[in-house]
Amino acid sequence: MQRNIIIYSILLISLIGISLFLTSNFIDSEKNELTDPVVKNIFQADEVSLKVSFSDKTIDFSIKSQMLNSLADSDFMRLFNPEISFDNKKNLKILGISKTADFFYKSNVFKFNELVNFEGTFDNTEFNGVIGKLELNLNENTAEVSENLKLSFDGQIYSADSILVDLSERKILRSTNVRYEAVND
Repeated sequence: MQRNIIIYSILLISLIGISLFLTSNFIDSEKNELTDPVVKNIFQADEVSLKVSFSDKTIDFSIKSQMLNSLADSDFMRLFNPEISFDNKKNLKILGISKTADFFYKSNVFKFNELVNFEGTFDNTEFNGVIGKLELNLNENTAEVSENLKLSFDGQIYSADSILVDLSERKILRSTNVRYEAVND
């Protein structure tokens, strides 16, 4: 009987020793992973709605995104499949969709570097189109198209290489190579 107790005690001490060895090994590997420069803290959220404001409070602007993520030490968030909604509460409503966008939250700027397909109404007349690159500056109430604007509105197709619009004043501040053509029905 005493021999069984000694054997069980030796086995118990061996199990405790093995457990401590494995635990200390595991703790060391976790410390190495935390100091590894490749490991980054990432913020990620799915099915997100952002309600953001221009400095002009008469403009409603929101973005819904299937997912957004950001590195902990960056100054922007990447939005995936964002749906843009813009309403100036008067006579202009725009809905747009893109594959990705970046929101630079320190400067309050949205950058869409991929195609943005959009549609909307202006004075109860429907329009639609495509934008190559779009930048929305919420602090300055501006929208800048810097590549391939094509807009179909009221029987005309308008296009431009670049255009900067003041959204509050509803006026063009700068444009390059603006042209239009009549649509033949």
